[in-house]
Amino acid sequence: MTRRNHTLVIYAHPYSGSFNHAVLESVTSALERKKRSYDVIDLYADEFDPRYTAEELALFSEGGTTDPLVEKYQGLLDKATRLIIIAPIWWSELPGVVKGFMDKVMKQNWAYDSTNIGVRGRLTHIKQVLVLTTSTAPTWFLKRMAGNSVGSVFLGTIVRQLGMKGRKWVNYGQVAKGGHARRAKHLEKVARLAVKS
Repeated sequence: MTRRNHTLVIYAHPYSGSFNHAVLESVTSALERKKRSYDVIDLYADEFDPRYTAEELALFSEGGTTDPLVEKYQGLLDKATRLIIIAPIWWSELPGVVKGFMDKVMKQNWAYDSTNIGVRGRLTHIKQVLVLTTSTAPTWFLKRMAGNSVGSVFLGTIVRQLGMKGRKWVNYGQVAKGGHARRAKHLEKVARLAVKS
């Protein structure tokens, strides 16, 4: 099946006054200026529950769900060719709501198959994954001293196993430092990345 280029933005921050929200606005504005097709999943605005219930877990082996948001999100992922994930770094990794999104939405027999030699991803139609984060810690600390959770585990293992390509992580470290000029420069950067093919 041939898919037209379509970006799915997954946003995970509860506060509209955050710098993460400014990143979201910069990304979506850039997509609109270039007339690029896109959707946004706002996990907090949707009140997405990242927890598995016993009923949901009972459907694990068949890839079923009791959560209508999971079905909605899978439909959006089905038509996406690019993902942009916007979230803060909390305690050296992505927020729990993002992990819960991966846990509940990336179902067996939908997002991947379990084989004798491991997981075989089905989401190969997603050709680019861009993770845009902010952190109190400097980026070098997250990469060298805190386990590189985003680069190594999230992108390097989870996303790779799902079959997605073109994985990139851009972090805005020491978010409270640098003032308006530094923030404006970063927003220009993420706007360029949002429309880069």
